[in-house]
Amino acid sequence: MSGLDDVQTGRRSHKAPYTPHHPIPTVQKYREEKHEREAEYGAPNDDNEDRGKLDRLGEAYNTFRHGPEAAHPDETTQPYKAENKNIVQDEQIADDHAGKVGKGRDPQGGKDGNDEQGEGQETTQDTTERLPVNEQDPKKARKAMKKFSGEGTEREVTDPITHLPVQIHDFTDKDLKMTPKNDAPVGAEPETATGAENAEKDEKQLENEKQYSQDSYSAMDALFPPPEFQKTRDEITDIYRKALTAGLGIVSGSLTLVIAVFQLTSHTEGWSRTFSTFAEVAVCVAVSVAVIVGLRQYTENRIKDVWETEVWQAERQQGRKLVKNRTAESAQWLNSLLASVWPLVNPDLFTAISDTLEDVMQASLPKMVRMVSVEDFGQGSEAVRILGVRWLPTGAAARSVSQDGRLQAKDQGKNDRTVPGQGSPGEDEKVAEGMEAEEGDFINMEIAFAYRPSTGAKRIKERAKSAHLYLAFYLPSNIRLPVWVELHGIVGVMRLRLQLTPDPPFFSLCTLTLLGQPKVSLSCVPLLKQMPNLMDLPLISRFVQSSVDAAMAEYVAPKSLTLNLKDMLMGADFKKDTTARGVLMVTIKRAYDFKQGDGGTGPLNGSADPYVCVGWAKFGKPLWSTRVLENEMEPYWEETCFILVTPEELNVDEKLRVSLWDSDRTTADDDLGRIELDLKGVMKGKDTNGRVAHRQDGFKSLKAGEGMPGKLEWSVGYFSKTRITDDQLAAQEEDPDIKNMQQLKDKVYKDAENKLREASKDESDEIEQQKAQDLKERQDQLIIASPPSKEYRSGILSIQIHQITGLELEALNKKKASKNDSASDEEEEGDDLPSAYCTVILNHQKVFKTRTKPKNSKPFFNAGCERFIPDLESAELHISVRDARPHEDDPLLGVIYLPLQKLFADRSQIDASYPLSGGVGYGRARISLVFRSVQLQAPKKMLGWQYGTLDINPLVKAIDVPDDLKRMRMKIRTNLARGKLHSGREDGELNQHDGHVVWKAKRGALRLPVHQRYASPLVIEFRKDSALRDRTPAFCVLWLREIPDNEEQTLRLPVWKGDLERAEKNTLPECGEKIGEIELTMTFWAGLSGYHGKLAKKDHHLRDVMEVLDTCHDNDEMDWDGGDSDSSSSSSDSDSEGEEEESGVSKSLLNENPNPEKDGNRGTIDQVREYKKHAKQLHRSNRGIMQWKAPRTLAYLKHVAERGENKVEGLFKHGDGGGRGIETEV
Repeated sequence: MSGLDDVQTGRRSHKAPYTPHHPIPTVQKYREEKHEREAEYGAPNDDNEDRGKLDRLGEAYNTFRHGPEAAHPDETTQPYKAENKNIVQDEQIADDHAGKVGKGRDPQGGKDGNDEQGEGQETTQDTTERLPVNEQDPKKARKAMKKFSGEGTEREVTDPITHLPVQIHDFTDKDLKMTPKNDAPVGAEPETATGAENAEKDEKQLENEKQYSQDSYSAMDALFPPPEFQKTRDEITDIYRKALTAGLGIVSGSLTLVIAVFQLTSHTEGWSRTFSTFAEVAVCVAVSVAVIVGLRQYTENRIKDVWETEVWQAERQQGRKLVKNRTAESAQWLNSLLASVWPLVNPDLFTAISDTLEDVMQASLPKMVRMVSVEDFGQGSEAVRILGVRWLPTGAAARSVSQDGRLQAKDQGKNDRTVPGQGSPGEDEKVAEGMEAEEGDFINMEIAFAYRPSTGAKRIKERAKSAHLYLAFYLPSNIRLPVWVELHGIVGVMRLRLQLTPDPPFFSLCTLTLLGQPKVSLSCVPLLKQMPNLMDLPLISRFVQSSVDAAMAEYVAPKSLTLNLKDMLMGADFKKDTTARGVLMVTIKRAYDFKQGDGGTGPLNGSADPYVCVGWAKFGKPLWSTRVLENEMEPYWEETCFILVTPEELNVDEKLRVSLWDSDRTTADDDLGRIELDLKGVMKGKDTNGRVAHRQDGFKSLKAGEGMPGKLEWSVGYFSKTRITDDQLAAQEEDPDIKNMQQLKDKVYKDAENKLREASKDESDEIEQQKAQDLKERQDQLIIASPPSKEYRSGILSIQIHQITGLELEALNKKKASKNDSASDEEEEGDDLPSAYCTVILNHQKVFKTRTKPKNSKPFFNAGCERFIPDLESAELHISVRDARPHEDDPLLGVIYLPLQKLFADRSQIDASYPLSGGVGYGRARISLVFRSVQLQAPKKMLGWQYGTLDINPLVKAIDVPDDLKRMRMKIRTNLARGKLHSGREDGELNQHDGHVVWKAKRGALRLPVHQRYASPLVIEFRKDSALRDRTPAFCVLWLREIPDNEEQTLRLPVWKGDLERAEKNTLPECGEKIGEIELTMTFWAGLSGYHGKLAKKDHHLRDVMEVLDTCHDNDEMDWDGGDSDSSSSSSDSDSEGEEEESGVSKSLLNENPNPEKDGNRGTIDQVREYKKHAKQLHRSNRGIMQWKAPRTLAYLKHVAERGENKVEGLFKHGDGGGRGIETEV
């Protein structure tokens, strides 16, 4: 129940949704990696099409004039070996990603091969190829230096399956051309015909198939080889020897016994003597016959057992020989099975593949293409073929591999994967991604696969029988270019590691890697009516080819893909736990004695505009920042942030970085120093694990060993996720027999031991691993089946948007809707379908945006994010779906409103489909949510929202206030608006209440909007009129973080006389000389309201959120109220403008909607009045004037101009700080 447990938590789980930590691969990134790889190892040189025409003509001339040796010189035609004898031939170290293997390094991380090797250490063989640097022609030498590998960028990497070095190469066109084509599709030949064609077979065909079946049976007998005759002969001889010996011994003994018995009757005479003799002979014969029959049966059974045993033993030995043989096992039976099943497979099962390809292309589009969609994916009628299957030894998979390619010691990888997704990263050396130690039982396999259609079709109808894609490229002006992509072939090799489990489906984790870049051959054909559809488009083909290569490059060794087969095959594609392990709570208090950001000039002293950023040292990107305090050399911030800790940070041994910066308006900000703490140290420290530690640290420079002046007072603490409690176990109904943790452990451990009771060897380690896995799995099931703990209100929320089904636009009139009435099936692709994307709005803040899925009625997203929730009881989640349109504001297709307290009333995990409502479209979105509490019990005032409205009672009481201040007017302001109060009446007398002078508003209460609430104060000024400029002789400051949400508070605020400008920027313990107090009552209503309208005009993200809230309010989906009018924020102090402001505030509280007419008669004026009243609602649904494109385009241009104006205005202002903004997948 601590951070120590979270440090020992997992590395990896099965494929997660796209997040900022798991971005979409792009073509640009793939090309960069390919260029670096070719520069390091060389490029393949067997593709003739890579050479120019002049090169090929010159080569042909040299072959004709001087022979093939001149055109193709190699080591056999050179006088010496291809190496430079004048220099030392140093063998280079292969440096490839995380799987590089150093020269001369032993698997245990020994020293270089030139040093003395320790006893028993092994050195890794260096396989770096030598370069043909002795080429006579300098031009050809340079070319050969770039293309020296004939095996397609051959290189040595660490295999993520066996954790041993392996030599791999990328597959080329030559490999693809050498791959045999597929057999004829099933049903195309008589042998595979079914149905009516099967019934029409003639006698000759049936006779041929009969003979083929008999031959197949005879071939099956060949799988059982004859036994070893020498060994069998020895055993049979031994059996006969023992049988003969035993038979003679038994007969002799039996006859002797019979004769001895009958000797007792030898003194008798007559018939008695005759009977005795006859009986003696009969008994001897019976004993002899019984012994002979018994020994014959015994000998026959024994020889039969020996023969059968030797036959099977010979088969086992033959199998062991085949395993050691380098020839792959035949998989023709599997290919025949795949060929029969392949055409019947539902194409929807390949949705994830087409979605991944679409994501890569969408993230890599050139500027001239607006978007692209994969509208159809067909696997064709010919199946992928398995060229060969081989069993692999386990290798060093039980030991981790560090990032420098060295095998770690056995104890360093001991507890890495006891539970899937719950391993411990190495302490001394960083473990490479995908190279963690494997625990438990597992098997390794290598599979070679290929696909080459047997038919070379030319017509589109025939091409549809091959694997294909149907793409749609959308150019500017919404021009749609449909393209048919045909797969000509693919060849590659993959390796698998399957972790075994005693429960169905008997496979848990599957680690998959590709040995080299597979070669894929594609062709693209445009489908246009105005031109023939037989030409290949090189530009588009190259783009699609690069996209496919980029997607596959993500899994080429040493990279790998880990899938949880158990969850996938059992149908559980949603999260049962959050990825984040816990949360860091960081509070920035104050800084002092730091370096001046802006030096002084002459009599002007230097100063700084400081702010503090919090983030990860290696990741680099700031995750949160404080507000900027201008011209301040001793800033007081008192701001708190919460940062999630995920396995990505633990895997790379991240450090928490707190850095101080000087903000500049027009130039780059100046670094004033930084502080770094080891993340694992914070998670395991006694002072920081589960509690907050107050610190005072000095700043350090970016350059090692160089100091920086100044110190920072701050605090940090780590809070882990709560484990399941006895109260939750007692309340859960998933398993009524379990009521406490001990009962849970007893039941799980007993079941785990029972599962492995038939193991053939000592499985003590596997039993312990199974206990840990089952306990984690059972805990997750019980946690998500029970409601969140009421004791811990803060936690981590995981949001995953899977897909939307039935997405379509609303028909604006009956005429258009009637055209589709006869359609029986739902349309999946088309020009009239929306291009949807989703945004996640948490507590009225937009936090996440998915990628756009063009023109699709069933968009598949599989995207999500995780966020810290301060208070589950008040948290609200909105998911909006919009249609991406060119030259228009993206209209709202629909909204999903999810109040988290009601949602998690009975469970901590939800997986359901929700309808879209309130927009211009229809559909249902499948969304899964998981909430896990953290062990943080912060004061309620720290668990509020950033946006809100301050509702101030217009009656402020003066307590011990000097008389000269009682006659001054009072100005109350936040960072967005202001209001005025007056103490005197029109007759000049002071307002009195309960014997105290009071300030009153002219009309109703004051409601002031607030944003960045935890970094903003409420400032109350006593304003004195002056001829030139009004003065503020006294003031009050209330930092809004001191009041909780949605609760009425009556506060007494001290009245200060001092430096107002510094007091409203800094959180000072004292703001000057205290000269009195005032008493006022206020309530902070959390969330956006109509009073934030002016701010929304400057921020298009906030305007989108306001539109979502308006839609929910109009559809009665939430209790959200706010006026349509915006409160004024004029900076003037004149009474007249103050009255206008108060008037605006009061009008926003009034219901401006008049009562509807009792009858249905409406004139022109009534229609105009009604349209004006409902204009916002009509425009949101693309009705009224917005039903035509021209007005929507004008509104879009207006908003673009406003955003440009706000950007120009922002150039002369400092940033507000805050969180990381809106996350995206790309």
